[in-house]
Amino acid sequence: MSMQKVSAHHDGVNKEEQMERVQLQFPLNWEYKIIATKNAQVFDSLCHTIKKCGFTEQPCAGNISKNGAYITYTLSLLMETQEQLDQLTQALHQCRGVKFLL
Repeated sequence: MSMQKVSAHHDGVNKEEQMERVQLQFPLNWEYKIIATKNAQVFDSLCHTIKKCGFTEQPCAGNISKNGAYITYTLSLLMETQEQLDQLTQALHQCRGVKFLL
């Protein structure tokens, strides 16, 4: 029995080529959806974090959960680099009261 090396292909494209296709092209407009606990301290923390990362934009409040405990925020901004995107994403995740970041 002979063994052959098999590479992963999907529609004639290998995995590395697929990964290259999904890489983001910078600069780009990016939008976060933030689901957080509804209180002023969380909003202030988000604004402080965004400013600390070098942005002037503020999140826009959206829907409030049925029981009033959570709120969604939308944050739209221009990202210049992948590093900038990664840094802000990590910082927002670490904000107290943030439950989900989409």
